[in-house]
Amino acid sequence: MKMSRKKIAILVVGLLVVAGVVIQAVWRPFAHRKAGEAGEIVLDIHHPDAVIDSEALSRLPRDILRVPLLHDVLTQDFVDYYESGDTRLSAEGALRRLAFEHQLDWRDELIRRVFDEPAHVLLWRSPDGRLGYWVMSIHRNGLAKLLQGFANVAASDAQLSQVAKLAGDVPVYALKLAVGRTLLFATKDDRLVVMSAPGVLLDEKGGVLSERGDAVSDMLSSGRDDAARAYQLDEPGDAPKGHRLVVSANYLSFGYQAFFSGIDALRFEFSPNGNAAANWQTSALIEPGKLPQQWNSAGLWRALPANPAACTSLPADWKEASALLGKVADGGADSASAIGDQLAGPAAVCWYAKSTLAAPVFVARVKTQDAAGVAALKTALGKTFGDVIGAYEAKAAKAGGDESGYRRMPVTTRDQGADVTVWQRPVSANSGTAVTSKASFASQLSAERYFPVTLALAHGYLIFSPDGRLVDDTLAVLDKRYPALADTLAPQRLPRTILTLTPASAASLIEREAGAALPADQEAVFRNASRTHLVPKLHALAHYPPVSLTLPQNLPGSTGWVPVEWWFDRTKAGADTNAGEADAPADQPGTEGD
Repeated sequence: MKMSRKKIAILVVGLLVVAGVVIQAVWRPFAHRKAGEAGEIVLDIHHPDAVIDSEALSRLPRDILRVPLLHDVLTQDFVDYYESGDTRLSAEGALRRLAFEHQLDWRDELIRRVFDEPAHVLLWRSPDGRLGYWVMSIHRNGLAKLLQGFANVAASDAQLSQVAKLAGDVPVYALKLAVGRTLLFATKDDRLVVMSAPGVLLDEKGGVLSERGDAVSDMLSSGRDDAARAYQLDEPGDAPKGHRLVVSANYLSFGYQAFFSGIDALRFEFSPNGNAAANWQTSALIEPGKLPQQWNSAGLWRALPANPAACTSLPADWKEASALLGKVADGGADSASAIGDQLAGPAAVCWYAKSTLAAPVFVARVKTQDAAGVAALKTALGKTFGDVIGAYEAKAAKAGGDESGYRRMPVTTRDQGADVTVWQRPVSANSGTAVTSKASFASQLSAERYFPVTLALAHGYLIFSPDGRLVDDTLAVLDKRYPALADTLAPQRLPRTILTLTPASAASLIEREAGAALPADQEAVFRNASRTHLVPKLHALAHYPPVSLTLPQNLPGSTGWVPVEWWFDRTKAGADTNAGEADAPADQPGTEGD
């Protein structure tokens, strides 16, 4: 039966609602934010924090679960979670109202059709740090020439209104889903662009922001934007195969790009492979000129203790990091520069099951220098440690006996041989790793727990941790009294290993941290939910062998994408396997693309 223009227009409005639901429902952990934001939203329209190209967004969660390890950890609950979001439910309510008032017969194929459309999504961080703002571009196969009906519907419906016009008199419509939650959309020929909030396109007076208006117009005309250029990507076209997810390193590092210099983004690609295990591939956008010593991490893994919950190598920009230190140290830029100038190569940060998430250990290499240089570095480190580390201790004695001084625990300094100097200061904190009652200075601490914050300069390494035990373990590794992380990795992979994870240790750490965050007398409901849902997943994770990520042995001479390989260590004879090898044993997660 032939549909009227008005019914066709309402049909398309329904498609737009569901299009918004795709993003809000599928990516709800990232996209949820407080409603009611007015005015221009701060974002760089030419450089999103993340990009998604998908053959069908509805299949993305299920395709993620085709990775055996993720399937065991996340299970079907991961998919079900995205099918019951509050935004989706409110959108379904809007669809029912439109169908009732306009006497339309909504069918399941309407929703299925939009969820199965190829989509290109740009995402930006919102003030809460999540990917809360987005622009989605859809190629509306078979739904062209429906624009003329929108004006009639917008003039007669309370939830739908025209709010602006783009170049060429292309109208922009607003669809109100709930109080403070409104989607914008524009359509031209067979293309549709949907925006998560009015502020993505409009200023506080409702005018189109010129730069963003031009970008949306380009998306409607050609389906192209600047994301491909920003991340050196190939254009996916109107019908991408599988899924492609790109996330900037700046977003992943919470803005601390100084500790991730040389790596600009990560890319995850999924290629359809029937019903077989998922073929997910990982790549990194590398800028070789900014990598310290070509990101050779072998020396770091030889200094760190074995069996970490997680370890990662950081291609730090020590000059920029020194500038950050200079802003908080009393000695200013000179003292910070004196430290940064003596550090070389990448740094490493590791978490261990014996400690907490709040207390990792950091290790960096020190440049080879003479005795005078070492003495100068010790002086700068001791002064900076005393200036920066510490919190107000109401019960502590005044500094230096001065009654007007700032109350902090004293810094203790000890030399453990000619090449080892250790500084330590106790800092009271409810989340500390040590118990106050067991300390000889318990009467001076302000909380029941404290951090034994420790810094060490030893054998050409700088070691720091809020938990002194991890510094002691690292010193034991350097003294050959404790096994090193390098002993558990393949020697040929040491220089290019950038991350290693021990699932059993990580599961133990997360389980204990979850229990500490949910005390039985205060969070009984959430604690029970944690035991029911989280703990079994962690136990499943713990059965997997250690995994590590490596870069190619030879990096490109200019900025470009390089493959990142995943390796799973076998439990037999200490062998290991590439995650891409098809002949991995069935009881190991070494199937292709894990």
